[in-house]
Amino acid sequence: MDDRDGVAAARSKGFAVTGTLGILDLAAWRDLIRLDEALERLKATSFRCHPEIMDALLANHSAERKGGR
Repeated sequence: MDDRDGVAAARSKGFAVTGTLGILDLAAWRDLIRLDEALERLKATSFRCHPEIMDALLANHSAERKGGR
């Protein structure tokens, strides 16, 4: 199934949709995973995204953690 088709089908049924990075971010906020380790492991797979996106996600997560979230 094409990801875009899957997203469209899910949204048409009223489901909230998030991607791989969103799931990892949520898991990290819930202290289920270490985001830095998860992103390094993800980079070793065929997963593709702009490196700046992962860098920004990690920077945001680190900054928020230091701020007391």
